[in-house]
Amino acid sequence: MKVHLRVFVEVENLGKAMNALTDAGITGFYVLEYKGMSPQDWKGFSIKEDPKSAISLIRDMATDAVLVCSVVEEEKVDGIVDALTESLKGEKYTILEVPIRRIIVNYGDQEKVERAETWLLEKEVECFYCGEKATQRIRIDTNRAKIWCTNCGAARHYTIKGSEKGAAR
Repeated sequence: MKVHLRVFVEVENLGKAMNALTDAGITGFYVLEYKGMSPQDWKGFSIKEDPKSAISLIRDMATDAVLVCSVVEEEKVDGIVDALTESLKGEKYTILEVPIRRIIVNYGDQEKVERAETWLLEKEVECFYCGEKATQRIRIDTNRAKIWCTNCGAARHYTIKGSEKGAAR
């Protein structure tokens, strides 16, 4: 069975969470940014029931957070959770495991297009963002590239507009 793994973390811990997930073997993910509050954050407050007041309170009091989601095999979940627990020790986070009964993918009238091979590279250099010498992971697909720091999680995204075939010199 597959599991929809959902990891809620504060923005400043996104890099730690992503590194732990990647090292534990996830093969894909999506990320949603949101503003979140724990019951401890609003304890003692009386929230007015009109929408404007409630939204205003959330904007003022909520913490910037991120939800990282991935679909994984059930057998891998315990190892991934252990990696996250170790990486986020002392930090605030929530992990949800949601069983998936089935997955339906519809390509419409399009036939599934064969993808070119994805290149994954690593190089230890000074990070463009945090300035620390750390491993930079590089992923190159057909028309895009991403470089991210394993220390701070900062990422750069590139769109590849074209390629040269047998360039003459």
